[in-house]
Amino acid sequence: MPELPDAVVYERRVAEGALGRTIAGTTVVDPLILGDDLDPHRFDEVLRGRTLTETHRHGKHVFARYGDETGWLALHFGMTGSVQALPDGEMPEYAYVQFHFEEGGGLAFECPRKFARVRLIDTPDAFVEAKDLGPDARRADVETFLEPFAARRGTIKGRLLDQSVVAGLGNIYADEALYQEGIHPRTPVPALSEKDLRGLYEAVQAVVDAAIAVDADPEALDPDRFMLPHRYGDEHCPNTGVPLETETVSGRTAYYSPARQVPPS
Repeated sequence: MPELPDAVVYERRVAEGALGRTIAGTTVVDPLILGDDLDPHRFDEVLRGRTLTETHRHGKHVFARYGDETGWLALHFGMTGSVQALPDGEMPEYAYVQFHFEEGGGLAFECPRKFARVRLIDTPDAFVEAKDLGPDARRADVETFLEPFAARRGTIKGRLLDQSVVAGLGNIYADEALYQEGIHPRTPVPALSEKDLRGLYEAVQAVVDAAIAVDADPEALDPDRFMLPHRYGDEHCPNTGVPLETETVSGRTAYYSPARQVPPS
């Protein structure tokens, strides 16, 4: 499932391949991707002749302004969504929403499992507020990151996955950040000290930046430093060599190193 590093990569693709280009028209192969409140004809009517002028990202969401006045595309990638700019305009199989440019080429919004969504919104700030999204995991300073945890209960893994607490983390990068800081995913939030949470903040930044540096390919992370390449490979802790273990936490499968991340008593 695409997480914050993937969204950074997708925002770059939109910025590099679509900004300053005028939309000649759109094709919506499956109206489900637009949600219930927007039909394909209206979608095309709004965007035809508009130029994409800037991008923005918050958590797992990517935004692109169309025209000079207020008006933004909001892209959410669901479980299998992605976006790519195509210089020749030849669309891939699952490009259920397509943007065609006057100068040629296009932008493909792909979503094989159809859980992704493309919306027209007023502003990113209003969208973030309406969706009750927490601070962006990458842009938040440590104090902003810590604030939502003060009155929270439940497991730390569950809270990291809660987009109203911190926006952008999903299953695999939450696991990696907890591994880096040596915190078991089932640890109750109240059991963590401020020092623990500050360390976790630093781990989140390091993990997200490393993932972005390898174009959000978790298997390309340094196997001597990170758990994720081993999660998809030999399933051993790179630090201790012990086998990784799994446990269901907040409805998701959590990978952890039992030697490095001691379960709470």
